[in-house]
Amino acid sequence: MALEIIWTPRAEKGFNKIVGYIEENWTQQEVRNFVRESFSFFELLTEHPEILEKSRKQKNVYRGPMDKHNILTYRIKPRKKQIELLNIRSAKRIPLKK
Repeated sequence: MALEIIWTPRAEKGFNKIVGYIEENWTQQEVRNFVRESFSFFELLTEHPEILEKSRKQKNVYRGPMDKHNILTYRIKPRKKQIELLNIRSAKRIPLKK
């Protein structure tokens, strides 16, 4: 059963910031590719919500790479059957800690 994706303002801001960067530095084709690949990843996430690494500190929070350049943090809300996107950011800013 697929879960519904809910965006927080922080996740929307992060996603838009990444799209803005791509628009400024690359072509519209790369922007379209990024958006298409991101939403394909979100579609996969709705079917397999535990695909990324679970946080050791927070309950039902997962974090990891959406692609080789960007990191996604999200929370699974099993009772509401939702995935809440908490943050999307560039991995270049602050890489994932091992």
